[in-house]
Order: sequence, then structure tokens, then C-alpha cells
Amino acid sequence: MIKAAQIKFDNKQQSDLLPELKRRINEYFESTHQTAQDSPAIYFKVVFWLAAWAITYGLVFSKLFTGPSLFLVGFLHGLTHVFIAFNISHDANHNAISKNDKINRLLSYTLELIGVNSYLWRFGHNQEHHGYLNVEGVDNNIEGYGMFRFSPETPYKPIYKYQHIYAPFLYALSTINYVTKKDFNLVRIYESKGKKFPTNEYVKMVFFKLFYYLYMLVLPILFLEVAWYWVVLCFLCAHFAMGLILTLTFLCGHLTENAQFPQIDDSGNLSRNWAAHVYDTTGDFAVSNPFVCWMVGSINVHIIHHLLPHVNHTHYRSLSDIIQKTAKDYNLPYFGFKTFSGAIVSHFKFLKRMGEDPNAKA
Repeated sequence: MIKAAQIKFDNKQQSDLLPELKRRINEYFESTHQTAQDSPAIYFKVVFWLAAWAITYGLVFSKLFTGPSLFLVGFLHGLTHVFIAFNISHDANHNAISKNDKINRLLSYTLELIGVNSYLWRFGHNQEHHGYLNVEGVDNNIEGYGMFRFSPETPYKPIYKYQHIYAPFLYALSTINYVTKKDFNLVRIYESKGKKFPTNEYVKMVFFKLFYYLYMLVLPILFLEVAWYWVVLCFLCAHFAMGLILTLTFLCGHLTENAQFPQIDDSGNLSRNWAAHVYDTTGDFAVSNPFVCWMVGSINVHIIHHLLPHVNHTHYRSLSDIIQKTAKDYNLPYFGFKTFSGAIVSHFKFLKRMGEDPNAKA
């Protein structure tokens, strides 16, 4: 298997594409007297979502709510976790919130706050996913772990015929998997490939996992005047909702009917310029919907994020026109859906298509 470091893009093609795009983006910032990081809007969202996390957690123990209303408050607290991931953690781990790396690193620990190890996330997301979009064997975003066929190069299994049916149920389990065993599995996988996982990071991971379960399960069970199983049920319901929201938002950026899967040759070469590769493999959705953009940290405006991940997400909607115009000027595809629901429908059509037996079709 060819390693990621051996894969080469043909950047001699359209070599001026990325520099021209950066020039246009910089021109936008200069003309609007803004900066890619340290915008007031991003700091407002940091304060807003951390306050939402703290206030809803405090309300759980406030004794102001009982019965179904307490369950609802606990559920809403759980939902703040996924919106912290979208609006704070994602940008922080891309060094997009501030020009000061210390601020970014501090805010990257919001992932630990919601039960995920930021060190592993940066390695898997920033390097493997961002570096080699939709490239089989490298991009972990299209790794189906034997349960999904997300790429035409993934060997077929009969069970994939039903993946568009069982997908929502497994998607709903994704965040509960993340806060329990996925990080530990990633350590094992990366170390089997020769990557050393630092001891201090392992200690930190275990500590924050214990902290997460302490404040999310142990303390509510001990101090709330409800049966323990209601706490566990609320925890699971919140995670099922988070799993669906998180998974569908991220997958709809790359795995819809428009999805392309560039193949590497025997020498490890890809036939496209890196920036063109991003246009080929990435799509936007619901760009004109300010509510969707605000809630999911503009992950739905996905092309600009992959081309310039250091720009914080509060600028994405404004920069979308530049992304589309550049695609037109360079004769590149621009994939987009007007609505989130349209992207979701396309994702499930994609799953159904990937679930067909390629040999039977032939």
C-alpha cells in the first residue's frame, strides 16, 4: 500500500489556481478591513456556545426542572456538545480562530471537554482527510470499517446492499463510539503503522475520558433526584441526535451523488492539481441559509474550508461567491445543493448506488 507521504499531486497543471484564489481572498479581506482570524464574530460564538454548555449544565442541577422538562434540559445540554465541535473545536484545531497559536491550542481542548482527544483528531482530520480527499486507503473520511462502502474501490460485501437503510442507526452511534472506544482504537491503528503515540497524550486522553463520564453520568446519577436509568437514557438520546447531526453534516460535504474518487497510479501520482482535486471531491450545501450556517459552523460551506482551512468559518458565506467564480474561471466543477435536506437525500442515493454489486451490474 502506498503511504500518504508518497502520494504526489500534479501541481504543474493550473499552477496559478491556488495563488490566484488566495489573491482574491486577500483582496476581499483588505477591501472589507477584516482578517482571516480574530474576527469579533468568531469570539462571540466561542463565548456563546461555552456559555450555552455551562448554563444548560447548571440548569440540570438547579432543581428548577423536574420530570420531562429536566430530561429536555439535559438533552439540550448534550446538543451543545456537537455545536461546540462545529463552532469552536473545528476551527481551533485548524488554527483558524486566532493568529495566536496558544489561543487556538487552548480552545482545541474543547474537544476534550466533549469527550474526544484533540491530538488524534488533528492527526486524522488535518493530515489524512484534508490532505487526500476521497483517496481510497488514505482519507479516513471514506473508511467504512467493514460496515459501509463509501468508495467504488472498497471491496464489495452483500451487506452493503442495505447500507442506505441501516446507515441512520449506525450514524446515530458515531459520537457514543467516539467518546468510548474510537480514540483507543485509533491509537492502536496508528501505532501498528509505526506512528508513536506520546505517553503524555495517552495519559491526557484517559484523564479527560474519565472527566467526561464523571460530569456527564456519575454526577447526575449521584445528585439528581431521578432514577439512574433516566440519566443514562438522556445521555444516549442526546448522543443519538448528536451522531446524526455530526455525521450527516460532514459526510454531505464529500459523499453525495457528485462524489468523485481520484485514483493514484502505481507510482503514487494523482492526475490533478491539489486545489482542483478539492473542487472535484468537495461540495457545498445550504449556503444561502444563515441558520444552518450559524449552527453548524459553516461546515456546509465546505469547499472554502478545504482550500483555506486557516480562515475561520464566520467568513465562509461571504467567500462562497469567490469560490464559485474561481471555479467558473478555471473551468472547474462546483458542486452544491440549495438545501441541507437536498444534500441528505443525495447522500442516501449515493449510499444506495455504492451498495450495488459492481460485478452483478457489469
